[in-house]
Amino acid sequence: MTISWNLPTIGAIQRTNVILVAITALLLAYFVSQQAAIGCLLGGAVVIANLFALAILGRLALAVASGGASAGAKLGTLAIPLKLFILVALVYLVFTHAHIDGMGFGLGVLTQMTAIIIETGRAVVRPAS
Repeated sequence: MTISWNLPTIGAIQRTNVILVAITALLLAYFVSQQAAIGCLLGGAVVIANLFALAILGRLALAVASGGASAGAKLGTLAIPLKLFILVALVYLVFTHAHIDGMGFGLGVLTQMTAIIIETGRAVVRPAS
């Protein structure tokens, strides 16, 4: 086994995450309840959307910063924490108004960390290009 400095792509992480969310939701629906499965799907959707938005904002911030426009770079970096506050507010509203299953939601969120670990492992053992 050769160890290289390859990094996983965001697309690979997202694909693995979608698969993990689907498997986890199916297992929860079969062994626990439909509410837990729905919570898992919602938690997975939140982290997938969050990583997608973070990737877009990061690319925009880097593009503006490389162009030399310092005011645009400051606004781009300000948008990243603002996205986090909006995400937290939306999750709070979902929990208080929709009464979703917290365990299922938590498992759906944890699938992203699992996907990152899986894809990092795959990138490390992949031959260097």
